Amino acid sequence: MILRVFRSATRGPAARGLCTAAFAAAITALALPVTPAPGLPAANAAPADNPIPLQSLGLGKALLFPGREHEVTLTLPLLPGLAPAAITGTVQLPPTLTHGTLEARSAQRLLDRVNLPLDPRAPVRISLAGAEVVGNAVSVSLTSSLLPESGICPDDWQGQPLTLTDASVVYFGEETQPTTVAEFLPPVLNRLTMYLPANPSDTESAAVLALSAAATARYANQPVAVDIRRIESGATPPDHPPAFLERQIVIQEGSDTGLRVTGGPAPSLTVSGDKNSLPTQIRLLTSDLSRAAMAGSATAIGLPVAPQLAPESTTLQELGQGRLSATAIGYVKVDFAIDMTRLGRPSKNVRVHLHGNHTPLPDTLNGQLAVTIGDRQIAARPVVSSGRFDQWVTIPNELLTRFTTVSVTLQQAGLTHGCGLEQPVTLTIDPDGEVQGQLSKPPVPGGLGAVPQALMPQLQVGLQTPGFADTVRAAQILVAVQRLTAVPLRPQLVSFDTAVRSDQPAVLVAANGGLPSSITLPLDRSGDTLIVYGDDADLETKIDLKPPLSFGSLQATWTGKRMVVVGTSTQAPEHLDRLLNWLLADPDRSFRLAGPVLLQAGDRDPEFFDPAADLAQQVTASGTEDSPIPLARRLALGGGVALAAGLVVAAGILLQRRRNR
Repeated sequence: MILRVFRSATRGPAARGLCTAAFAAAITALALPVTPAPGLPAANAAPADNPIPLQSLGLGKALLFPGREHEVTLTLPLLPGLAPAAITGTVQLPPTLTHGTLEARSAQRLLDRVNLPLDPRAPVRISLAGAEVVGNAVSVSLTSSLLPESGICPDDWQGQPLTLTDASVVYFGEETQPTTVAEFLPPVLNRLTMYLPANPSDTESAAVLALSAAATARYANQPVAVDIRRIESGATPPDHPPAFLERQIVIQEGSDTGLRVTGGPAPSLTVSGDKNSLPTQIRLLTSDLSRAAMAGSATAIGLPVAPQLAPESTTLQELGQGRLSATAIGYVKVDFAIDMTRLGRPSKNVRVHLHGNHTPLPDTLNGQLAVTIGDRQIAARPVVSSGRFDQWVTIPNELLTRFTTVSVTLQQAGLTHGCGLEQPVTLTIDPDGEVQGQLSKPPVPGGLGAVPQALMPQLQVGLQTPGFADTVRAAQILVAVQRLTAVPLRPQLVSFDTAVRSDQPAVLVAANGGLPSSITLPLDRSGDTLIVYGDDADLETKIDLKPPLSFGSLQATWTGKRMVVVGTSTQAPEHLDRLLNWLLADPDRSFRLAGPVLLQAGDRDPEFFDPAADLAQQVTASGTEDSPIPLARRLALGGGVALAAGLVVAAGILLQRRRNR
């Protein structure tokens, strides 16, 4: 790999702005006037508080503090020109509380201590002034201390812990705009705006798809908004000043290969190259090697693509499960997740080697270690005096999902009850426990629940109508799927026919419908007839609807060899666009991707459902043609649709009989 760097950039403004912001934050905490130092903006753009939600920092939506005392450690990144000054939020208190405090410490130094208001929901602000900076981050510990009413045991709070909701980190200062390639993408990003020609080439479309997936993977725990804008003829991007923590990138094909920061006080990044070099520049921008490009312009030459191989065996720690310990009285539980997206493929017959220890119980007590998934217990064994345990546990295939949460619990028996008489027990699982699995064909679960693991390690993207609109739609699908995993997807733009005929996993965009007969979707329409396909290729249900139902859908189907995800509509692309915009508007909606179909029709919000299962469920529930038909109601969507009820019920009965057989 060769990295060329041109045009040395002026050093100093970012660092000066950051130090000044940290100093200003401390002065603000002391309620003293702040005199801007060199490097800070003018008075008309004075430094200010910039609250950033915890979720945008990749730290979840809320902080929990169970029990009488609890500590939570947060690592807060420094941002260009900004330093963390405070943590704010709304506290939800456990019942029967007489007094409580929440304090912040950094490197054994007390930063702030606040008395919690006894209002069940009240705002709090905890100062972080004086926190120690290590590297490019600040590490702080928040510790709760609660005092219950007389006669109340604090162990009763385990199900109702002190909770800090709507939590944000307040950053003080003025954001410093990047001047080099290395600092262009900050540690926290709210929005990435990309500019694409109105009539993009295949090379430019492929670059946008690759950057959309790579940037979403880079900020995997942050709900980054990805916006793709059209460059009209004669226009000069960008078309607006960047908002707070927004970055703007111009993609263009050309002979001037490289990455260039341009634009003065509100800079943008231009990424250019030809068919062979542009993908390399995209990989440089989103890789760790970009930190070496400490200049206003850089060019990557020969940056290889790292291979992604799904291992036969891994460990809990490699699956992202690092801290597997808990302490409680009477009942202690440790949860961990089997993440198929980190396994890198749809898996079955998954086995986990559970070994670790717990606090040895006295001879007067006994207990049981149990392993559960949801409400189902899959393994159990009595505790032994040493406190050690070592066993393999197999997860039933029918319980496997994209993220399967496994709970290991220790239940003590023979306790002498009374507040202060019980002794806490610690349960610890070794994170080097092995996880094994086999490739599952077809994937379990199926449908949209099989993505993104069934699209790894590389997928093809086919656009039925190459151009700006379908490029944006494909990018939206990739972003929605990539939000489910930190493992980067590797999209390869190919012709639509190639993606249809290939044996590789694929994302197809057919905004106006008209898919070839070789791709069978779970839900389709032919004229006035709605066609529902069941589990078998020959299992087909037809429903006549007049007027015909117009809809957009995102569907996943297994072709017998590979998974294909299709964004399509019944010659009504506006429905597909509304569906994709809805899906990306809330990052949590990606985690609801399940079943074979996400449908949008009429004025209704999109909804997930399995049409074949709906038919079967209806027959099981009623078995008569006089009863309401859920599928018909859901597909009619308030549009005055006449339904052939006898045909639907007959088809449903046939479907149920075949499934039973």
